[in-house]
Amino acid sequence: MNSEVPKLKPRSADKREEVLDIASENFLGKGFDGTSINVMAREAGISKESIYRYFGSKEDLFMAVVDRELSFYGNGMLETTNSYQGESFREALFKVAEATLRLVSTERTLALRRLVFQMSANGSKVGTHYYTAGPDTAYRNLIQLFEYYKPATDFPIDKLSKYFLSLVLHRAVLQRECGVLGRLAETEIKQHCLEVVEDFLLAFCK
Repeated sequence: MNSEVPKLKPRSADKREEVLDIASENFLGKGFDGTSINVMAREAGISKESIYRYFGSKEDLFMAVVDRELSFYGNGMLETTNSYQGESFREALFKVAEATLRLVSTERTLALRRLVFQMSANGSKVGTHYYTAGPDTAYRNLIQLFEYYKPATDFPIDKLSKYFLSLVLHRAVLQRECGVLGRLAETEIKQHCLEVVEDFLLAFCK
């Protein structure tokens, strides 16, 4: 009996992913300036010219790292925002708040954000790219949630999405970034999100 053998990815694609794995750890651990193309090439077992053939430049490689990190985050958030059908508006808001805060407050996400902000301050285009692919996508996903539930409110839904995410993230992430808080425990995330949802409903919905 013949059975179809699964096709392997082209070796070039595997090597590209390996370079991205190595680049992610280097950039997030050492920063942009502290990361060496030569070192990454040695770790990947290829020449630095091969890395430039894959990605064009060091900044393009970092952009690819940002894209991949955001794709992981985006897929998780999309699953959350697409799974609220059948739940109450309050339950849906809590699920989105919890998933968002858990994601954004991780050490990995904070390291990525710090690096993006630093590069943006030095004139890199990566900040605009990060905002469009990350935070702006989160706002758009929330708009879909508000369009689905149509809550009674005096506010346009595009503003509701921004206000809600600000309540969820601003103070908690600022405290994490300033070292006021360590890694948030699950109980802390849940309690914070419960309070945010109740405050949001009281302040913005009828």
